[in-house]
Amino acid sequence: MGNDLSKLSPKGVIHAIRTRSQRKTQTPPQSIKAESVTSNLASSPAPTPNPEATPVPPVSVARPSAIDGAVLNDEDAIYWHPSQDESSDREYHQVQSSDYFLPSDMQEQSRLDLQHHMLVMLFKDLIICTPVKQIMTKKSTKVLDVGCAMGTWLDAVYRIYLNPEYHGVDIADELNQWDKMSLAKCVFGNVLEGLPYEDNTFNFVHQRLLFTGVPKTKWPAVVAELARVTKHGGWIQMLEYDMVTYRQGPSSRILGETFAAMLDKRGMDIRAGTNLVGYMNEVATISGGSVRLANITQKAVSCPLGWGGKVGDLFLQDSTKALMTMKTFLPKIMGLSNEAYEDLVGEFKSECARNQSFGNFTCVYAQVVKN
Repeated sequence: MGNDLSKLSPKGVIHAIRTRSQRKTQTPPQSIKAESVTSNLASSPAPTPNPEATPVPPVSVARPSAIDGAVLNDEDAIYWHPSQDESSDREYHQVQSSDYFLPSDMQEQSRLDLQHHMLVMLFKDLIICTPVKQIMTKKSTKVLDVGCAMGTWLDAVYRIYLNPEYHGVDIADELNQWDKMSLAKCVFGNVLEGLPYEDNTFNFVHQRLLFTGVPKTKWPAVVAELARVTKHGGWIQMLEYDMVTYRQGPSSRILGETFAAMLDKRGMDIRAGTNLVGYMNEVATISGGSVRLANITQKAVSCPLGWGGKVGDLFLQDSTKALMTMKTFLPKIMGLSNEAYEDLVGEFKSECARNQSFGNFTCVYAQVVKN
């Protein structure tokens, strides 16, 4: 940008971005020679992540606040709902009672596919729940994916394990009805209102990255609902993200912490990954002791953002696409024009590689025990 944003307050960065955007609209475009544009990263090798993933940041990395750098100029936009979108060419779910605000169309599915490949690379497997692999060869095994969208995870698992019977459920009915390689039987359903299955139906239940749609107060009930439809001795696997970025630059801090503050005000859990184990431990209380989760196992992995090879590139692409998807409401929250917001996202992409930013994903799996 020509200025050192790191020395500015969050509002100062917003002012600088807004001012630059205004100048761009007032100044006639000038042609530049390609050879005059250089990249500081082009001449230096990409940094390599540590061989061992670090769920907890190194001592040298200060643990950031999740929302101190937020810029909230339009409180009404914080509670934006897909039903308010009349001008966008994006498609959304039709569930009025759901707070989930991301689209349900092929463009979003493309992002989810990219995200899927990132997570497989990060955790080095589709099924992190190692014990369940013993039953994945049996035709009697029934598998459920909660929040399945078009069934990317289901189809990927099917390519390895052909025998189980696959099922999926999602509020995005227009996506989950597409034909799937796995021949999964996908239906409409909202886990917050109860899954459309009988007790003790499945041997393995999978759910991931619903932190933008599950209120913090409802997480224990969601875990209990997954356990309800799982058979005694079956397994559940959940994967979530903490909405905290480490080694942030000023632009990434404003974007990330404004989004986190928005989620927080909407009642979502911005540290859902960290809190999964605690939610699983509440199942026994919710069920009155009739159901509990045993052999709870947690695997937390730090993912490079915009550096460290292919997985870092995918994470940055996923994050950037998500930020651009939220252009419907996030610029309004921050008091920015769409052009200024795009500039801020551009700065975010550069900062992540330069600062070697990273975030933490957590997978927790457990065995269902029913009395």
